[in-house]
Amino acid sequence: MKEESKNHIQTDDSISHAKERKHFISFELKKNFLLLVITLFFMLIFLEVFLRIFYPQRIYNHCYESELSNESTLEVRLSSYFGWFPRENYSGCTYQPDTNKIIFKNYNSQSLRSLDEIPYENGDKKRVLLLGDSFVDGFGLNDSDTISVQLEKELGEEYEVFAIASSGYGTGQELLIFEYEGLKYDPDIVMVFFYQNDFSDTVSPELSFADKPVMYLVDQIYLLHQFIPNESEKKIEFAVSKLSKDPSTKLLDQIINPNQDNHYIIDFETIFVENLPTQMKWNHLAGEKDLPLFVEHPSFAIVLKYSHLCALIYHKSPKIISHQTKIKYDNRTSDEIDFFLEKNYNFFADSSMFLILKIFGEFERETGEKNIKFIVVNIPEKRNINTEYQKKFLNRFSDVNASQFEFKKVDQIFNGELPKYDVEYISLFDLAESRFDEFYFKTDAHWSPEGVKLSAEYISEQLRERKII
Repeated sequence: MKEESKNHIQTDDSISHAKERKHFISFELKKNFLLLVITLFFMLIFLEVFLRIFYPQRIYNHCYESELSNESTLEVRLSSYFGWFPRENYSGCTYQPDTNKIIFKNYNSQSLRSLDEIPYENGDKKRVLLLGDSFVDGFGLNDSDTISVQLEKELGEEYEVFAIASSGYGTGQELLIFEYEGLKYDPDIVMVFFYQNDFSDTVSPELSFADKPVMYLVDQIYLLHQFIPNESEKKIEFAVSKLSKDPSTKLLDQIINPNQDNHYIIDFETIFVENLPTQMKWNHLAGEKDLPLFVEHPSFAIVLKYSHLCALIYHKSPKIISHQTKIKYDNRTSDEIDFFLEKNYNFFADSSMFLILKIFGEFERETGEKNIKFIVVNIPEKRNINTEYQKKFLNRFSDVNASQFEFKKVDQIFNGELPKYDVEYISLFDLAESRFDEFYFKTDAHWSPEGVKLSAEYISEQLRERKII
């Protein structure tokens, strides 16, 4: 009986001990899980604070985006001459992740990014007109940080500097803008700022957020209309036929010299302008969104309004995923810049380069006739000058290496060829290479405010050294 009682007591003790052990394990698991949650929470807080201070992201706010369905939110309007043009009397803002600040943009009644009106009549000051794309327009910069403002400070009180520019403009559009708008201001100096995507922006309508006039040589017709390259006579016949039947296709020379004799000779260096006037349509496959994020994905908009960490994941994860696996170079989705990094150019790159040089030549001819000094300023792309970005570019592909690319080739060609067209050339390649960390935004390909100041100083020094001013 005592033995049974003893066994019963032992059994009760074992059950009690098992329950205590189970309770202890459960408690430990809950405690560890709670500690893990707390640790993760503080890690997320730390990452959020770190990002806000050292690597701020594009958070959602009223300056986050615009929408095609509400054109009043857009800083540009459709244009039959240029595709699009800055909106008159526009005031807006965008978020700049590098500085974690809102930047403000204002265009006056003449569509110039300035709070002041600039009369067409030239006064006592010498006028400097800047033409370009998002760099000259001041992407990511406040009104006071743009190249026109900074260059005017460098040149001094005797000069008045202003810009006609917009994101996405190509060199061909800039020539048309100079012809239709720029000449009204009677400038003394005209500077065209060139960035490497201007090659494709001049000849490729697909990449723009609205349809636009495009330029090409007769020798490029086969690229657009599938002709065999050596079908010379057929290309000439096609060009003549297109001119006679399509009112939106013109010769550039007829636009610049509208009063000339209508008899013309077409050769393979003749520049055509197609889609002028434009159809004035937004390109819904590129550029601005049809719907703002708070309508398309409202839950994302709420989270992105407050969290830099979530913004980092939202914006960067698609790029990280797309770069995980190396691909063949021929299978890439081209950014239309890489063609001009290749050591051996293909026909597209060769002909596009020649087209741009010809357009610069037209600028020089047009300005020379009016006693205006013409200057080309070349802004490098990050891959042109920085080995880290060159390696990132090459590491995306499994079948190419650095020996197949000449990253400064565009600058070398401009240095060699532009003097043949009597074009004054200022390259910012050496400046950007020596001051790389200051020259660009860290999260963007554009000038930083410091990069604009450095460029304005350098350009003004070059103008003085060459006795242009």
